[in-house]
Amino acid sequence: MKLSVIVPVHNESPNVAPFYERTRTVLNSLDGLTGWEILFVNDASNDDSLAEILKLRAKDRRVKVVTLSRRFGYHAVLAAGLSTAESDLYAMIDVDCEDPPELFPQFYGAIQNGVQVAYGIRSNREEPPMLTFMRKLFYYANRGIADSETIVWMAEFSMITKQVRDAILTPRTTYPFFRAELGYVGFKRQGISYFRAKRQHGRSHYSLMRMTKFAVAGILSSSTFLLRLVLYVAAFLGVAFPSAVLLLGLSMDATAKLAGILSFYFLLLTVPTIALYLARTYKNGVARPVFVIDQTQSHL
Repeated sequence: MKLSVIVPVHNESPNVAPFYERTRTVLNSLDGLTGWEILFVNDASNDDSLAEILKLRAKDRRVKVVTLSRRFGYHAVLAAGLSTAESDLYAMIDVDCEDPPELFPQFYGAIQNGVQVAYGIRSNREEPPMLTFMRKLFYYANRGIADSETIVWMAEFSMITKQVRDAILTPRTTYPFFRAELGYVGFKRQGISYFRAKRQHGRSHYSLMRMTKFAVAGILSSSTFLLRLVLYVAAFLGVAFPSAVLLLGLSMDATAKLAGILSFYFLLLTVPTIALYLARTYKNGVARPVFVIDQTQSHL
């Protein structure tokens, strides 16, 4: 069995070499593999990340790199890597080593025992308590409103079979969100807990704003609850409004004012919600590629 390790990279030049050394040692210890490769997917880095990767490739041809024509974002990077590599097994991991490559043997052991998705479950991590609370709130809220099963505390740090890879790449959406896709396609899964370490070099690219956008994208990709919420609110108002008018004995003038206020806030809820889903539907209809590869800066 051949294993491809998909590694997103954006301005991570100090982390490339340390990641390679740790990961190479781990991959060489996996018995039963006919071969392995590390596929760095360069999300249009503007530092020396590509140069650092090419230094490694000059010494080890199992190091490969795909460079995107511009910055497309994390999940587009994963889609590019998974679409490009041809192997029996695929692993996804960030280059900053916050997710430890030393967990690969446990992933691989689970795969050998019949599991098709082995993934890391993030336990406690060093971050502000408020951020931890908001993260928990997102995970449980998303699971509660998702249209299909959502795996709590799962990121993209995982190892999957080719069958699972093919299944999660099947949807032709312009908004790939792989943790939701992995929950949707099913298959036998096993989670393995670990402590997420602090990055050793550089700074995280995830600001509060980017994390918020990431959370919203996750909800929109896995749930139509917000659209159904419009129906629930409309049904509630359809019963509650005339009941309130009758019970309070409101005059025609007061009834009209209350109806106007409620209509305003109802539109304030419904129009942006519908616009969000409509925009995503429009972009899926246009069907622009999720990523574009710069062949001149890619080495496979």
